Amino acid sequence: MKTLYRFLILGAFIATTMNSCTDSVLNEIGSNPNSPTEVPIKLLMPQVGVDLAFGVLGVDLAWYSSVFVEHTTGVHGQLEGADKRTEINSTMVNNSWNTIYADFLSDLEAIIERGSAGGAEEGAFTSVGIAKVLKAFGFSVATDLWGEVPFSEALKGSENRTPAFDSQETVYNGLFALLDSAIADLAMSSVSPGSSDFYYGGNPELWTKAAYALKARLYNRLSKKDPQGSANNALAAIANSFSSPEESMIFSSFTTAATGQNPWFQELNDRSHHAVSVTMNSILEGLSDPRRELWFGDIDGEIVPAPNGTAVTDQAGSIYSRASESYLTATSPIPIITYDELKFIEAEANLRLGERDLAYAAYQEAVVAALERANVAGEDIDAYTSQAQVFTGAANLTLADIIRQKYVSFWLFQPIEAYNDYRRTGFPTLSNPISPPPQRFPYTQDEIASNTANVPNVSFQTKVWWAE
Repeated sequence: MKTLYRFLILGAFIATTMNSCTDSVLNEIGSNPNSPTEVPIKLLMPQVGVDLAFGVLGVDLAWYSSVFVEHTTGVHGQLEGADKRTEINSTMVNNSWNTIYADFLSDLEAIIERGSAGGAEEGAFTSVGIAKVLKAFGFSVATDLWGEVPFSEALKGSENRTPAFDSQETVYNGLFALLDSAIADLAMSSVSPGSSDFYYGGNPELWTKAAYALKARLYNRLSKKDPQGSANNALAAIANSFSSPEESMIFSSFTTAATGQNPWFQELNDRSHHAVSVTMNSILEGLSDPRRELWFGDIDGEIVPAPNGTAVTDQAGSIYSRASESYLTATSPIPIITYDELKFIEAEANLRLGERDLAYAAYQEAVVAALERANVAGEDIDAYTSQAQVFTGAANLTLADIIRQKYVSFWLFQPIEAYNDYRRTGFPTLSNPISPPPQRFPYTQDEIASNTANVPNVSFQTKVWWAE
């Protein structure tokens, strides 16, 4: 499915740049057009944009994270097995590992090499900066979900097919350096990649803000390793990041074509492994949250959530509620990192520093921005936030309040971040009676088979470094 999507985008861009037949074209007869040795940045850029939203954040890693953090309940196939803790093994996310390393990060490395000094498109600083931001996104997903991963020796191709696995602390230090390098590149005068960039149309200022947004997210992830420093660093990054919801990084280029649809929509229609979870429904119901009616479908007029760990098989969707048809469509956008997420991070960081008034102001803005992003009506926002259990007052605000609202805001399309927050903070309280969720994803069978000596021998119940 993803391969077809890659060819669809590549073909579209080739079609827009095709010229009439010339002697130079005739000279290329006999070469294999399906195996190009050089791919220009303008063809790579749309592909990496799609891969981030679709292959990295939109399929298996997101689907398993959703079940683990109880955004949804697995009610069929592998996701039901993961929910019931019978299918958590080295084969479950092989495709995602390969997508991140063999497709996404490799294409980004090609952009960086082509646009940097000595490359075929030397001086393409904006494209190089964008690629470095996206590279940081890709590696951050990998290390957050698996822990130790190939980083310093990764992406060497035939030069090194058995890269070492770096510690998560080493990877995080590398990510901050990579983002600093991206910000420097984006500050250089350069030709814009324009419409080949599906996020910001090649705007270096907005990409710079996205780089700082990712820095804020990653710094805040270190709350258990360095409570004060992580808070101050996150706040410093936020000051240079999004100033309004309109600047959020969101993928909104899905189409109604079979190969171009939102992957959650495809999953619902092709596999239907997920149902609304009891945990998620209980939180929204307990808060009288207006998003419950907007987001959840019904069974004979009633929202019927599925209990994690004990739900019966229901691929037909006749027993338990799914995402509503009005919320989950073929073209539903996937948020990558948003203004409201940054405001939740700002609230948490200030609370950690003892700045309660600043924390509460950021929390209030985060809650409202998340509700507005969900298209909740103004009068419903007022009614919701008038509750003392929602707008608690500065003196009563807790970390649990912040993470609960952030957890809700991440449904349905950002379960990886909800899973990361749960492993870091322990919030919200989950309900699967079989066991808590894994502390990390198991290493993949492909990597174990091809790089045996370097794959760490750790259990999926071993905490990652930043959660220790």
